Amino acid sequence: MEVEKLCADYQMSFEETKRWYDGYQFNDAIHIYSPRSVVAAMLSHQFNSYWTKTETYEALKIYIEMNYDGLRDTIIELLAGGRKVIDTGTFTNDMTTFRSMDDVLTLLVHLGYLAYDVMTKEVFIPNSEVAGEFVNAMKGAGWNEVVSAVKASEELLQATWRQDAKAVAEGIQKAHLENQMKTNNKRKMEQMYQ
Repeated sequence: MEVEKLCADYQMSFEETKRWYDGYQFNDAIHIYSPRSVVAAMLSHQFNSYWTKTETYEALKIYIEMNYDGLRDTIIELLAGGRKVIDTGTFTNDMTTFRSMDDVLTLLVHLGYLAYDVMTKEVFIPNSEVAGEFVNAMKGAGWNEVVSAVKASEELLQATWRQDAKAVAEGIQKAHLENQMKTNNKRKMEQMYQ
């Protein structure tokens, strides 16, 4: 209710505020927003990443680069809106001892980069602001292909919301061609090693 009132007072979209800064929930009822980010967005009248100007950015980058047990693929799935079941019981509650991807993901929950659904034992990226932080961390980790795909996906989503049929068609066509090229390259590589 409080965030909704702020949006009305500052003439900002409540739905867009939710997309950017909501995502942490308790008992499927209470929504927890990033207070600093909401206030900054209201005062500047601009949705942007405000929370990311913290010291934990470098930590996020380091943990992603660890790539434990396929962490990279999991992060890509989470960026696409997916969820991942994790075992939080193995985490030793420090920032140096990691034995598995679950340990890294549990730490990212503690840092606020991931949300955790207690009922399903799944982690997920809570909102657009945090998703942007993952993209920034991946840029620094040399995952340019993933960053390009995420950017193209965001552009396609924006074009869809604007109801820009031409941009949507072009985005889908580009994705289809890139997928086709990757499939063809994979087949060629498989043929070479047969």
